[in-house]
Amino acid sequence: MNDSKHSFSSCTRAKRCFAHPRSGFTLIEVVVALAIFAVAAMALTKVAQQYTQSTGNAILRTKAQMVAQNEVAQMEINGEWLEGTQSKQLTSQGETWQIDKKSEATLSPNVQKIDIQISLYNTELGKVESGITNMVFYNHPIKET
Repeated sequence: MNDSKHSFSSCTRAKRCFAHPRSGFTLIEVVVALAIFAVAAMALTKVAQQYTQSTGNAILRTKAQMVAQNEVAQMEINGEWLEGTQSKQLTSQGETWQIDKKSEATLSPNVQKIDIQISLYNTELGKVESGITNMVFYNHPIKET
């Protein structure tokens, strides 16, 4: 009888241990959670980096468009008639730009097509880094009244 009582007591103790396991996370669960967090953090960092780079490129393109529009306005104010091609460097909007202009004849002898290429110019290396924007406009002499 004593034997069965001991056996019953051990069984009860064992059930209590299985019925109420220790709370908390295992090492494997923690490692998996950290791995998931690390992958998510790297993805978010990459998205943030791409957003920042995209914003910087948009600002640079906007500045280049303003430089091109200023160049067109200057040609119109001066009544400049371009023959062939022309290149120059200009510092504006906090950057140094290479402005390349090329003229083409049109069907009308009083109108010319002007293609303006705006590129970022690296003053330290003394060369053009990359083309940023392109603009086409039609130049014609202003008739004075």
